[in-house]
Amino acid sequence: MTDWNELNSRAKPVGLPLAAQRQTSPGNFRYTFVHDGLEVIDPSVDATGEFFVSPREYGFAIRGFKDGKTAWARDFGNGTMLVVNADGQSHVLSPKLSARILFVAPDGALLQDSGTDLRQPQRVPDLATVRLTVNVTFDLHGESPEVARTILMRMVDQAILAGPPAGQTDVAVVHHGFELSAVMSDEQRRSTDTDFSQLLDI
Repeated sequence: MTDWNELNSRAKPVGLPLAAQRQTSPGNFRYTFVHDGLEVIDPSVDATGEFFVSPREYGFAIRGFKDGKTAWARDFGNGTMLVVNADGQSHVLSPKLSARILFVAPDGALLQDSGTDLRQPQRVPDLATVRLTVNVTFDLHGESPEVARTILMRMVDQAILAGPPAGQTDVAVVHHGFELSAVMSDEQRRSTDTDFSQLLDI
């Protein structure tokens, strides 16, 4: 197991947010955090999960570790998340290769290493796509319909990422995306309906 001891020890500020542990597939869990209202599982890509970004965009900073290793690091109340290259030795990332995401407990125990997850035998997923159309009526209280649309999309996004209650089922969301969202004003009811189709790959 790689030892991730910082060259310069530091005291963590009080009141740091906690990283959450989410199930990404049956038997596999990853630590995530919330940034700008959306849950982040890989700090080396943007919110869509398609484009490479610097972890600096999510509040990470470069730190030095023993044996000459460097990593993008960010502290949380329950540990420290590290982002390194595929070799696990440097903070220098490549857009062509998946970054390695680690989570280290306050006592130094390695709780997550996405590089190890990738090397484990992978089961063939049994995928199903579920499309759900939802109509929601808001009382705007002076806000714009676009605000209601944004709030609804964030609510749905957070609910999907939270997944089903622990122990209830092994079904896990592996991908989701918003296919369509539209705002339609109804003057008689003085409310707004928001329609969108939710595309889930399970």
